[in-house]
Amino acid sequence: MRKRSQVTLRGRVAVISPHLDDGVYSLGAAISEGARSGADISIITVFAGDPDSDRAASPWDRHLGFRSAREAARARREEDRRACALLGALPVWLPFEDEHGRATADDELWSSIQQAVDQADTVLVPGFPLDHDDHLRLARIALAGGFGTKRVALYAEQPYAAVRKQRPSLPGALASLVGGEPHWQALNAEVPARWRKLRAWRAYRSQFPHFGYRSLMNVLRYEARHGGELTTLR
Repeated sequence: MRKRSQVTLRGRVAVISPHLDDGVYSLGAAISEGARSGADISIITVFAGDPDSDRAASPWDRHLGFRSAREAARARREEDRRACALLGALPVWLPFEDEHGRATADDELWSSIQQAVDQADTVLVPGFPLDHDDHLRLARIALAGGFGTKRVALYAEQPYAAVRKQRPSLPGALASLVGGEPHWQALNAEVPARWRKLRAWRAYRSQFPHFGYRSLMNVLRYEARHGGELTTLR
């Protein structure tokens, strides 16, 4: 096992999460550890859906039993609210739909993200493996836009990194936006914070039929192997 670093989330931190669960699945323990240590952490979900939508449910939401986009957005936001409360984070929901919903221009997404992270000192952006189109698009928009004087770091996405069974590396699609291969390291999270992540994972009850115990165990094994949740924050 690699020795865990002592990098801890501090100050005002914004975690950019593509969908309603990605930030918690990926960084839940570090978020909890940071919040307990006094950090002010927001999880900004960009594709949080429109709770007033009149559209049919996306293929993914329909697969999980939702009848409409409105029903899915409302239920999943409530799950996210509970998960964030368990970790001590503030949920921020942007009303954009995923790749199956209403199309949104990159400029509109970027403008809303900028406003959402305005008070943050540190911004964490999904960085590996970015296999989902929404995740890759969001990372490219965020890194291309830049965040001025804020510290910006990437994080390994779960449970997708665990499926890859390899340490993160910079996706080729981000190569022109990041100066060379970054140094990935583990974030500090003690055992109680890891348990809170497990409880927060289970708060996403609608997603549990798919991202259930098997995915959770894969992530736990991956994090044990690599020392914890991985980021390029230094």
